[in-house]
Amino acid sequence: MMRTCVAMVLAMASFGCARTEPIQLPGLDDTRLSDGTCPTIHCNTYQTDALPLKGPEAPTQVLGDDVIDHLWSSPIAGGILDFTYPDGSTVFWVSQVDRIMKLRLDEKNKLQKVTEFPIEPDKFPRFSPEDMQGIVAKLDAAVVGTKEYDELADEWNGYQIEGLRAYYAMVSNKGILYVSNRNGVVAYGDAEPGNSSSAIVKLGQYGFKKLKLQLRLKMPIPIMIGMNVTPDGHIIAVTIDGTVVGIKPDLSEAVYYNLPGEQIWNSIAIDERGGIYVPGTRKLHKLIWKDGGFSDDPKDGAWVEAYEIGSLDETLRAERGSGTTPALMGGPDDKDKFVVFADAANVNNLILYWRDEIPDDWKQIPGTSSRRIAGLLPVDFGDKSLTSSYSENSATIFDYGAVLANNQVKTNEKMMLDVQLKMKDPKRTPYGVQKFQWDPATRQWKVAWTRADVSNPNSTPVVTTKNRQLHTVGLKDGSWAMQTLDWDTGETRAVYTLGPSERYNPIMLALQVLPSGDPIFATFGGVMHLRLGQDK
Repeated sequence: MMRTCVAMVLAMASFGCARTEPIQLPGLDDTRLSDGTCPTIHCNTYQTDALPLKGPEAPTQVLGDDVIDHLWSSPIAGGILDFTYPDGSTVFWVSQVDRIMKLRLDEKNKLQKVTEFPIEPDKFPRFSPEDMQGIVAKLDAAVVGTKEYDELADEWNGYQIEGLRAYYAMVSNKGILYVSNRNGVVAYGDAEPGNSSSAIVKLGQYGFKKLKLQLRLKMPIPIMIGMNVTPDGHIIAVTIDGTVVGIKPDLSEAVYYNLPGEQIWNSIAIDERGGIYVPGTRKLHKLIWKDGGFSDDPKDGAWVEAYEIGSLDETLRAERGSGTTPALMGGPDDKDKFVVFADAANVNNLILYWRDEIPDDWKQIPGTSSRRIAGLLPVDFGDKSLTSSYSENSATIFDYGAVLANNQVKTNEKMMLDVQLKMKDPKRTPYGVQKFQWDPATRQWKVAWTRADVSNPNSTPVVTTKNRQLHTVGLKDGSWAMQTLDWDTGETRAVYTLGPSERYNPIMLALQVLPSGDPIFATFGGVMHLRLGQDK
């Protein structure tokens, strides 16, 4: 058993700078998530992208300015994370590379900015809303697939690395926003606690210590690639160099656990018993958060499972292994509980692992590497002749169903920001959405349905559980469109056409839906709110 590799006290250190003290305001004593609709990336600690509400039920239509509500800001955002104050007012925290924003809906259901907190960028300039309008206008005026368009898109190569300073975020039940800062975590809150209109202040910061344990990757600083929270309110962060960090809610100290020989390129799932599911580049690890530290002891419920690595992992994926964040299937009261995860085989397999104890009567599936595997199926989007497939987004989970979308660009280019801005090029656009289903009666993992004609190239689909809708954002007939599918059958319920402009491009983040039924999501250059719900 290895309980914790390193324990340390590091009060608010930042990028190796001198010690700074946090502003002592209420709220930094508990990081359990807000009870909002979507307080973190993938919306819950299970990472399911399942929203317990109704999605829009309006008929198929081309959306106009009376429906599209767009607020320009800067290039990319780490989600639209909601928090409701005791007085009933709701704000949306938005973390970006160059600012932290609070947004809200006004009395006319229109998106408005409450306030913002400027952040100094690193290698890119700070972009104003006017800058982004001009940048998008130039992209939209150029013809996709031409040298002119490609040169405009190529200017954004590298911004996805800058985006790691904002991409992972969560809002606590005290209304505190915790944001990744590449090599640490920063907390922001209200200058006047409890006032939704208050200015934003920085409450504190924790900087990672560079360990001497990494074996495969030498980096100048540990770079954060995922974040979640334990049942007792500790922040769990993971870094590309293969380290798992448990940070106290007040950001005063942390414990470290290193995965020898592994990198980490995806975020983590956490269950209600303190199980932490960490996707290494070669193995899926379950650690246990126990007594303020990490346990890898099987007696505590920890385990490790190697997964298949195909020959294309090196040539097409830079040896990053799986592209998916683990997602958990089966709630606390369900008999069967799983973790859902895609491997790095040339044609990815979606694997179902028993999350806790393996049932005594379970027999290992022939051809699989472990008795822990409850199901393994190729993600081929209905094409049995497929020689490669790749999913960069985690599976969307509801009941015992799991959905993956195709994120492999036809040209096999890496899904960097410049390539995402070229997604409208038919030579690049990937198609395919596939649902898998666990049958608890027969204990079999099956393909439920496939839509080879649906594009959801660079964001995670979400499911609204109360009307069993799967919502995708992709390309249809040369335009960005939100397509709603029936969760059970895969049939199209509605298509909401947005338009060809890159201002609708979701840039790898998930669509979200508000309690009103209105979709909301971050896009290239801003935040999009669609007045499609019952309160339209």
